[in-house]
Amino acid sequence: MIDIALPRWLVWTLAVCSGLVLPLSFAPTEWWPLAVATLAVLYLLLQQATPKQALLTGWLFGLGYFGIGVHWIYHSLHLFGAAIAPLAALLTLVFVLVMTLFPAFTAYFWARFRQPASPLINVLLFTALWVLSELLRGKLMDGFPWILIGYSQTTGPLGSLAPLVGVYGLSLLVVLCACTGVVVLLGAMRHRLVAGLLFAAPFALGFVMQTVSFSTPVGEPLNVRMVQANIPQEMKFSQERLQGALTQYTRMTVAPGLNSVNLVVWPETAIPTYFDRVDDVMQPFIQSMDERNIDVLSGGFQRDGDDIYNAVRQLGGERAVYRKRHLVPFGEYMPLRFVLDFAAQFIDIPMSDLAAGSGPHVPLVLQGVPVGISICYEDVYGEEMRALLPASQLLVNVSNDAWFGNSAAPHQHEQKARMRAREFARPLVRVTNTGVSSAIDHQGRILGRIAHNTGGILDVQVQPRQGYTFYARTGNWPVFVLCVVFLLSLLFMRNRAAT
Repeated sequence: MIDIALPRWLVWTLAVCSGLVLPLSFAPTEWWPLAVATLAVLYLLLQQATPKQALLTGWLFGLGYFGIGVHWIYHSLHLFGAAIAPLAALLTLVFVLVMTLFPAFTAYFWARFRQPASPLINVLLFTALWVLSELLRGKLMDGFPWILIGYSQTTGPLGSLAPLVGVYGLSLLVVLCACTGVVVLLGAMRHRLVAGLLFAAPFALGFVMQTVSFSTPVGEPLNVRMVQANIPQEMKFSQERLQGALTQYTRMTVAPGLNSVNLVVWPETAIPTYFDRVDDVMQPFIQSMDERNIDVLSGGFQRDGDDIYNAVRQLGGERAVYRKRHLVPFGEYMPLRFVLDFAAQFIDIPMSDLAAGSGPHVPLVLQGVPVGISICYEDVYGEEMRALLPASQLLVNVSNDAWFGNSAAPHQHEQKARMRAREFARPLVRVTNTGVSSAIDHQGRILGRIAHNTGGILDVQVQPRQGYTFYARTGNWPVFVLCVVFLLSLLFMRNRAAT
């Protein structure tokens, strides 16, 4: 244990402040060193804490971390869900307080099981607990894997390791570097060499892996036209605006340069009604696209009996369709309905009681290229998107990030798409209603972008790729097993020492 004593008021102040700073390591600022620095501060503050003190310190850190990092939930509920301001603020506060439990209990269990004479064991203990808490956060109640620590490395020096370990593996490496950095700076001399090696090794490996390619080009490049109409969320589902929206999307689609385009992508719910309601109206446009051999993908709603699906459909050709599988709590269905029905009557979100798609998650074949489709929030779940690999040679995500307002969330969402591109070594095209829309190459680099709150089209050439990254094969299991095995080994050694 590192010998450092600070007044409790200073510990708590630093805990809140470091948590407030941590979101700056994510998009749009992407100051990745802050992820290492703020976690190092938290780890330092825990050194002399009792388990109860550590619980409060971790909770205060989480209050800053999630209070800033997910404040956009208020915008979604109040500005676009029509919840009155006090209710939206209350629900956002409750959500943030639930999120604070993850760093709070990480800190508590670390203080409960740390080894006073083994600083390097303590580093591994904190790292394992933090990563397991993130994995748990990504699973409970359908999961909320937002602003995971690993996302700070999307453009950071460890990002090249994403095809090997995924975003949770990057979280493990960032936390490991943060904690070993504390030992290097303040630990006993006999521990500093090993800690220094543990600190430097991930960065050295990340540098080496920048030269390694995990996929290879296949076939001819696709010329993709991305259409962002920038229709305000409050007007999107107005019946009076329906014809205007269709006219706007079709007009932007046939803008000059269409002759060289193979694939057109419209965003989530670009058709803000059932597909079958507009088929006749859109038939002349669809026929003209078929005659040009241009595929058009659009988001909309599909009816199947009593079930309604958020879907993406090929408007012409075979009219292939993908139905969204992972629905957003509150936005597309009401979790714990028997408890929360009282709140639902105060929130008005159109099409918020949808069915989830089922069956094999397979790519759609467009222009001869297997294209893996995801809708909105689904691209946050790398573990689920693995089902699209290795068949998919191109990934497409359509989103409606207008729910986030003018917060950092649209940029954070784009950052997650960039991480998926790196994890799977695939190009990814994401098109949103109001931005940010972007074309991303297989290394997570931006090929082109339509800015937030602007309308426009972007023509981009995308090279399909094939290959199978280690992360695509294994998912999060290696990271999970590594952390669990370490914790079980530590408990075994503690019990053996006590007997």
